Amino acid sequence: MVKHSCGGTSIYKHWYPDVGEFWPGLQQTIRARRTPGGKNNWKGLIWHQGTQEVWSEKKLGEDRSLTYYGNMTDLISQLRQEMYTASDPGTWQCKEEIPVIVVQIGYWPHRSDAAQRVRDAQTEYCSNDPRSQLVPTSDLSRNFHYDAASFLVSGNRIAHAYREALKGEVVCPETSQQQHQQQQQQKAISSSYQPSSSTMSSQPSSRPSTVISIVTPTTIHPSGDEPSATGNEAKR
Repeated sequence: MVKHSCGGTSIYKHWYPDVGEFWPGLQQTIRARRTPGGKNNWKGLIWHQGTQEVWSEKKLGEDRSLTYYGNMTDLISQLRQEMYTASDPGTWQCKEEIPVIVVQIGYWPHRSDAAQRVRDAQTEYCSNDPRSQLVPTSDLSRNFHYDAASFLVSGNRIAHAYREALKGEVVCPETSQQQHQQQQQQKAISSSYQPSSSTMSSQPSSRPSTVISIVTPTTIHPSGDEPSATGNEAKR
């Protein structure tokens, strides 16, 4: 497991691709793991961040909980691409296969519309992505930081969520396009076919769209630990 984190950060200001202050370091952390032989192939991503978006309107004059879903979607897409590129060919058929675990922001801050928007965005992302799983933590510590028991419980939940994420069925974009082209070719063959003494047959061939492999997860886990600003964040 590889941890790359900084407390009290915002998703756009600090982590967003080509914009965030910490994006170059995060990108380098991923790329530095590439070694011949596939021993350091990336196996997944844990994203644990979101609280700072709740305070963004007061601090930045802009409520970035409203853009959290789009920002997190873009960030995870780029992180998956980096991990896919840094892994040996054949480890994943496409970046969309790489499992993502999103740790939902906890009980604190409560009674906040912005906090609920972030929670809803995290839930929606995982609902729309077949290889993503949500880890709820609102039933754990009531403090702005997780206590020792909360860390143990959330860690156990992350492990179970990873196994579930691996079960998600993904149709890789290139595979879907290949299948469409094959279908179009078959239709063209069928429409132009004329009976003759020879028999024409067409057998579509396509590689499996998913690879389900249970492996020890190697993860990036951005997380924060500052009392006034918990969690990691990365977009505007």
